[in-house]
Amino acid sequence: MELEQIFGQTSNVQQKSLISIYDVILGLLILAITLLFLLVSISYSLNSKPTNSEIQKPILTQVVALDSHKVQPIMVTQSITPLPSVQETIYQALLDEFESDLSRWFAKIDKTTLTIRFQNTTIPFEVGYSSLNSHYQVLLAEFFPRYVKLLKKHKQHIEALGIEGHTSSEWQDTISQDEAYFNNMILSQKRTRAVLKYCLQLPSVKTDKAWLRSILTANGLSSSRLIRENNLENIEFSRRVEFRIYIRCE
Repeated sequence: MELEQIFGQTSNVQQKSLISIYDVILGLLILAITLLFLLVSISYSLNSKPTNSEIQKPILTQVVALDSHKVQPIMVTQSITPLPSVQETIYQALLDEFESDLSRWFAKIDKTTLTIRFQNTTIPFEVGYSSLNSHYQVLLAEFFPRYVKLLKKHKQHIEALGIEGHTSSEWQDTISQDEAYFNNMILSQKRTRAVLKYCLQLPSVKTDKAWLRSILTANGLSSSRLIRENNLENIEFSRRVEFRIYIRCE
């Protein structure tokens, strides 16, 4: 009887030892699986981060709800820093190049149309005439070569370069608005062609003449685009010549 009790106790101890070993092995196995899962999750998170070269945009993602198994679209928005447009880039280039000259040239740069507007009527032309006076020739000789050099850096984006002539609505000894309009149309066209001819004959743009001929346009617009202040025509500022950049549609 005593021997049976002794052997019975020994068997119980062995069984408990085996159970303890199994528990330890099972615990280690669970721990190993958990660590492996964490390592895989961390690795996936690091590899899924977008690089600096990737363009980040709002993404429409479909997510399956675990409880209803229905597809629910959600919008995941990532913060982005948009790149400047071609128009903004060219405008800033014009500003950097000519900002210090605008006041003495009585000129302005229109950001919306990429237009440089010369408004000092004592410089370009005498009233009613299309011949360039010496003051305006000096201004164009200073302005146009720098303008062409700047545009060449963006030539792949430029569809056309317009030289546009404008007049006021007035015309001496005119009895009708129609007659004034048509007379001013002829005058604005002559002035624009005079500016175009002078600019293309500048020695400093000789090597770029072929490219300029392919993009330059000369347009006389008469009094169709008057400059107004407080709803009244500014007669002097309406008489002007403008250089306008037309961006290529891509």
